[in-house]
Amino acid sequence: MARKTFKTIEADVDAGTHDDRLYNKAFIGFRAALRNRLLPLVRHETPILAAFQKRIRTPALDSYFVWTANLGTHTFFMVFLPILIWFGNAELGRNVAFLTASGVFWSGFLKDFLCLPRPLSPPVHRLTMSPSVALEYGFPSTHSTNSISVALFLISMACEKLAPESPARMITTIGCTFYAVSVVFGRVYCGMHTVTDCVGGTIVAYLVYIAQWTFKEQFNALFTSDSYWVFMAIPICLMLVSLHPDPMERCPCFEDSVCFMGVLMGLMPGSWVCNRTDYCVSGLSSSVLSTQIGIFGALFLLVKLLAGVACLFIWRIVCKKVCYYILPPIYRVFNLPHRKFEIGARTYKSLRRESIHPVPSVLDFQSMSGNMQDHDHVGIQSAIDLRELRESQLSYRGGPKEDIPISTNASASEKEAYDPTSLLIIEDAPLRYDVDIVTKLIVYAGIGMVAAYIVPMLFQFMSTVVA
Repeated sequence: MARKTFKTIEADVDAGTHDDRLYNKAFIGFRAALRNRLLPLVRHETPILAAFQKRIRTPALDSYFVWTANLGTHTFFMVFLPILIWFGNAELGRNVAFLTASGVFWSGFLKDFLCLPRPLSPPVHRLTMSPSVALEYGFPSTHSTNSISVALFLISMACEKLAPESPARMITTIGCTFYAVSVVFGRVYCGMHTVTDCVGGTIVAYLVYIAQWTFKEQFNALFTSDSYWVFMAIPICLMLVSLHPDPMERCPCFEDSVCFMGVLMGLMPGSWVCNRTDYCVSGLSSSVLSTQIGIFGALFLLVKLLAGVACLFIWRIVCKKVCYYILPPIYRVFNLPHRKFEIGARTYKSLRRESIHPVPSVLDFQSMSGNMQDHDHVGIQSAIDLRELRESQLSYRGGPKEDIPISTNASASEKEAYDPTSLLIIEDAPLRYDVDIVTKLIVYAGIGMVAAYIVPMLFQFMSTVVA
């Protein structure tokens, strides 16, 4: 469900690729004032960042920071959190899930609210396994928000639960600190963010962490109390999704926010129901390794993991098919509104034959393949980049800037990227239908419910059969 679109400099491009006055016209009041205050900081760092990369880049550091960047992505947390809930500490897993969802939502909210660009390429090299991130805005850094908030929470948990002289406490503190520093510094090293972006992400991370840690006991009590307050997560998440600002250019931040809000809508009620079901057991107690050791225990644990993952994938495929069958007629009958960059239901007949990829878009495994040369991106990758290039050229002495020079040892692909006469924007432009947002909410809410309730029940049934 994706296509490549090509745009030249002379062609009509998205609104955000034009003069900054267009932003000032669309963004009024505080939104425009804050953007105008931060934009010079972000642009000022681009040549500094390019010089920094030229001085310290090595093949070994390239590989290290490109790979460690995956530890701050949605893919990592979407894979890691179900495993933590199923076989580790379910309470900790719920806290980290809520922490991550909050970080993704609020960093994405600010990205679309401010519409601040990433460092311009060229001169900066963007080292990333996922070229689609160029479609996102830069400020604040979601990687920084995720890694720092989770690291702070885990360090706080270690300090609370473990004795000061405990080696585990020291190892946790050092490990989490090293993890956060690697991810955050790596975003600057890889040319994906400015220092300003990372500082913004750090501030969001600290605010999210403080809120989660301060109300940790009340949050955990939601899943053990007899009250129904936990179900308020559903209307609150729906309200937050509706309040998410529209960006000027097409940006996938909103879709990421929808996915994580959907997970919370299913995870929180599902965990509450699981705690009231005798046959639903999650966390370390669901692991057969607590009672059985050896090869059999390890194999059975692997079978459980595969069964749990299969449940999530089956739910996604079936639910998305059903939503594509039911929702378009409803949208047409009631003439429901849709967001920018979405295809309205009145413009297409049916989605029943629409192919559904078995792997969710938020899990970008395919981008992890290839060598380092495939992950080194130089040149314009989105309409946002094209606007930044224009602004850079026009900012030199009040007129067009000299063309950016091409080094004599540049590769053919690099020369094409630098050559303004052959400049093309290659956008990974998925066709998004108006029903996709509601479909994502339903699908990911179901994933949260399946992960928190259905899969633990399945594990308990499997353990009973084997026993």
